[in-house]
This record gives sequence, C-alpha cells and structure tokens, in this order.
Amino acid sequence: MVKKLTRTALAIFAAIALIGGFGAPSAFAGGQTLGQFYGSSKTFDVYLNIPQASITSLNNNLKAYTAAQMEFITSDQQSSGPINIGLRLKGSTSLEKLSGHPSFKIKFNWSSLKGQRFLGLKRMTLNAMTQDNSMIHEAAAYRLYNQMGVPAPRTGYARVFINGVFKSLYVSVETPDEIFMETKFADPTQHLYEGSAFQDFLPGHDSGTDVSGAFTVDEGWPTTPNKKDLTKAIQVASTATGPTWWAQMNGTFDRNKLIMQFAVDNFIGNWDSYSGPIINNYFVRSNINGKLTLMPWGADQTFGENRATPIAGDDYFFAMDTPQAAFPWMNQPQFHGATSLPRGILFQKCLAYKLCKTEYLNDLKAVMDKATAPASSLTTFMRAQSTQVRSFSTTANILEQTRTVNWVAKQITKVKALLKKNGIKY
Repeated sequence: MVKKLTRTALAIFAAIALIGGFGAPSAFAGGQTLGQFYGSSKTFDVYLNIPQASITSLNNNLKAYTAAQMEFITSDQQSSGPINIGLRLKGSTSLEKLSGHPSFKIKFNWSSLKGQRFLGLKRMTLNAMTQDNSMIHEAAAYRLYNQMGVPAPRTGYARVFINGVFKSLYVSVETPDEIFMETKFADPTQHLYEGSAFQDFLPGHDSGTDVSGAFTVDEGWPTTPNKKDLTKAIQVASTATGPTWWAQMNGTFDRNKLIMQFAVDNFIGNWDSYSGPIINNYFVRSNINGKLTLMPWGADQTFGENRATPIAGDDYFFAMDTPQAAFPWMNQPQFHGATSLPRGILFQKCLAYKLCKTEYLNDLKAVMDKATAPASSLTTFMRAQSTQVRSFSTTANILEQTRTVNWVAKQITKVKALLKKNGIKY
C-alpha cells in the first residue's frame, strides 16, 4: 500500500530531485496510475502554481511556455507534486488570456527538465471546453474513434485550481507523444507531425523545419531531421484518382484506418477535422518505413452544435458524401460569400473512386452499428458523461447535453438515407 505524502513532503522530494544531482527525474506519481486521469468516471484535481513572472509572460506571450508547478490529487486522495513544468496557453479561435477561461498545454520535459516524465507522459492538455457547451463532446467523440480502431486520445475531467483559486472544470485530453504512440502502434515511430488549418498534402507543404511549414514535427526530428516521408505522401496525394492512386495509398498510408477516420468524422459531424472544410485538427504519424497514419484532435465542435447562431438548441448538419462542405461560420468575410469549401484532398479522392467510396460507406454503417449497439451505445455513454459533469453544468450546458443526445438519433436517420441511396443494406 502506498502511503499518501503531504504537500510539504512532496515539495521536498521535488526539490531534491531537481537540485540534488538526479538531473531531470521521472516525476513522482504518489501511487497514481494513468487510468485515474484518462477514461475514469472519477474527477481529479489539478493545482497550478504560477509565479507572478510567469503570469506576466503568459499574458504577454500567449503561446510561449513559461515556468510553473503542478500538483495532482486523484479521487482516492492520492497526491503527486508539486512537479516543475512548462505551461502555455492553448487555442487559436479559443485562445484566451489567463484572466479569462484559457485552455492549457503542459510540458513535463520543458527546458531544463529534459527527460522528466509524469507516469511516462511528456505532455498533457487541459481544455476549458469554451467551444463545447455540452462538456461531453470530446469524451464521446474520442471514445467512438477508439472503438472503431482509429488511434485517438482518451479523456478525463479535472477540477483546475490556479494559485489556490478554483478556475473551472476542464477536460484532460491525452496528448500524442512517445508514450501515446507506444500504446497505439507496435512498430517504431519515425515522425509525429501536426497539421495546420486549411493546409493539406499538397506540393510544397513538405518544406520547413520541425517548427515551421504546413506540418510541424512534435516527435522524431533529432533522429530524422527531414520530411522525406511527408514528401512521399504528398506525391501520392497528387496522383490522379484511380487504381494507381488506390494501390499507392495502401503503401503510403494506413488506408483502412484513414477511411475509418473519415467515417467517424462524418458520423459525429466533425467539420473541424481533416475530412472537413477546415482541414484541421489532426496529427500524422509515420513509422520507420514512412507509412503514415492520421489521428484526430480537437474534437470539441462536434455532434451538430451550432455556436454560430444565437438560437438555443438548434442543430447543424453537413453532407457526408460531397467533396465540399459548409461549416457554421461560413458567413465570415474571409470566405468571400462562399457557401462551401473544399474538404481534405484525400477524402475528395476517396469519394471519387468507387472502391474507396464503397469502403467509406460500409465503414459509416459500421460506425452507426457500433454507436447503437446495446453494449457500446453512444447515447448511453453521453448520458453517463452528462451525469459526471452535472454539478458544474449551467442550464445552457444541460440544454446542449440533451440536444447532443437527440442529434445522434437524427444523424442516424441521415446515415441510413445515405446508405439506402447508395444501395448498402443496414
């Protein structure tokens, strides 16, 4: 049995580890396990201690990491920390200053802490759910991706305190890193890329270093400081749709997982994904042979939430079988009055080639079957998640939770109509 340590004792342990000659340690976890942070029905507590200099840095350099400390207390009152970390604000359209309601990215191995891990993790993400009024979209979306064999994060809920003051309930999202990939893939990883919004597998997008270009590199650059695997993928993506493209896709991408990801994207209404009109929120992992696997990220704006209108409880749907699609904010000036935008080029080519489209539609049916199976019901899971966050939910949150559950039934009707149109029995 692990004896719970006091915060004072944990602080002494951290100081000894970082100052007393151990270098960057594997952060002390106090008997905790990853299962208590991801996939648990229990909420845990996160205490972020941010000195004034770091507060100033965060507010002036919104996406720059700065020094902070972090402490975890799980539901069984096991404690770990304080752990020295690098902390930065997270988001693009959702980016907020510390005085607001920001999301956070945490690096356990930041700066002088190179080599430090917490339960093996190098990174952690805390999302403020500012773009998810239901507070359950990410948990439900990632669960469905994983159920369908698409490598995706797990989630958990955390009460976050900043300098001792309760901030809000956050969703903790498992962040792709070495540990994540070791649990998802049997073969070694060469690179982990992060795609940028409105970018794609297009000529010229293999330029730049690990921190520049359309695809930045989160893992693998020190060992393989080039993007040759990405270059090959772009060449295949540029091939005309047909048998040659189809065969080359099988050698360059994990084709089955990619098409299944398209199916889950569309089933959950994830317009903010690679196969959506934003071509956004995805990681690309390559193995040592250069074969690529896409992985979803940022699955908060899903399940038909229409935040672009002031109407409470209205739904949003987009076509699941078209090379272009709309999204809720199409009326913004930068889109020059367009009513839809091109989707990810690989999804477009899939729809244009019969073998790929047929596999996609059958995968869409499989996703629907999984979502409605009694043992893995998506709506049953959503209701359970709603119960877990209920004490933190406003009337508006509860309304969105109910709308989300009802939207799934409407989407199933639309999927069935699409399958029937294409001669696929369900």
